[in-house]
Amino acid sequence: MSNPQLEDGFMRVANGIVDNICKLSLNGTEQKVIWCVIRYTYGFNRRSHCLSASFISQWANCDISSVKRALRHLQKMNIIICINADKRGVTAELKFNKNYDQWKLTGGRNDTSVKNDTGGKIATGLVVETPPELVAELPHKKRQIEKTNIKTKYYDDFFEKVWKSYPRKVGKSAVTQKTKKELYEAGEEVVLGAVNSYIAEIQENGTAERYIMYGSTFFNARWRDYIKEPELCVEVTAEESEEKPIDLWSEE
Repeated sequence: MSNPQLEDGFMRVANGIVDNICKLSLNGTEQKVIWCVIRYTYGFNRRSHCLSASFISQWANCDISSVKRALRHLQKMNIIICINADKRGVTAELKFNKNYDQWKLTGGRNDTSVKNDTGGKIATGLVVETPPELVAELPHKKRQIEKTNIKTKYYDDFFEKVWKSYPRKVGKSAVTQKTKKELYEAGEEVVLGAVNSYIAEIQENGTAERYIMYGSTFFNARWRDYIKEPELCVEVTAEESEEKPIDLWSEE
């Protein structure tokens, strides 16, 4: 036999809220959605909580499509508020609006094309949808993010390779992404050449380990000091390098 006790948890809801919810002309699913939001906010002493439409449908034993319609209607009435409506692809964070003077009690229940202040669809509880003015920007932004991520991976992979060649591997996390980009653009031959030049200097001077630069210091500030200048090569053409042969049979 069920025997619920306050010690197992309870909600503190003002009588005025209960009275005004009961006066609303709502269907059963909408009532259940309201009480689900209250249950998982007030019931845990918090103002809002992330609730998906599927979770609410299971809790309230309702069809998920009915829950989505109910959420749209309740948000239009300003009874349920979606805090993160400006974010895309995340579970809606829902809040019950206890200020019943702000509730909008007009509008047809079957109006499913509810719009928010930015022109986008109000979140249905499953995910928060994106305002239409941002939709056109998403593919471009997504491509830009993907390109940035790919470049970052190239920089990181290249840095891992040159880091292994450095004699004193200290301060790796302090090497900036800007430095990694510069190292990558300089190329493996140049960077490893600088590392090898510094290693040669260490060996020549017999530098003690404690005086060897940290890896972070070398790569963030000093590696360019050890770039070997290319040897000057003067190309001599055949005309300049060879004397003109003497023709013994010439009359000149």
